[in-house]
Amino acid sequence: MHLLHSTGARISEILALDLSDVDIENRKFQVIGKRNKQRWCFYSENIVNCLNNYLKYYRHSSISALFTAQQPFTKEVSHLSYATAYKSLVDLIDGTSELQGIRFHDLRHTFGTERVGLMGIDELRALMGHETIQMTLRYSKVTSKRAEEVAQAAFKKIPTYGY
Repeated sequence: MHLLHSTGARISEILALDLSDVDIENRKFQVIGKRNKQRWCFYSENIVNCLNNYLKYYRHSSISALFTAQQPFTKEVSHLSYATAYKSLVDLIDGTSELQGIRFHDLRHTFGTERVGLMGIDELRALMGHETIQMTLRYSKVTSKRAEEVAQAAFKKIPTYGY
């Protein structure tokens, strides 16, 4: 969850990663997105602890996949499937009414929304792997909190002209 939120990657891109795809030292990995386009995803320092904890205590080291799962009956280890990841999401949010109905893809929208105004729209487009800025604009919503921050910052820059 944290990796999705921090990088803006699609769930399918994250689930397809092998451990060797992740440059842990530089906190980045390359994904293959829609239309087989490659792009880099970067994650923050605070994700390092989560990832290291997962790698140390939960990841099955018998296969190359970054995110792994073990079948309960056969004990076969494989890439974590979307269905299993989704079940974990549903279990995680169970009982939290504000989060009912949340999807993995909502974290991608959150990624875009949180970065509006923090970087240029073309840089955000590149990070999200979009072909067009118009698509990126669909993901990047300006929240009322952000609108207030921008308005307050603008007030400080605009001359008062004595009134």
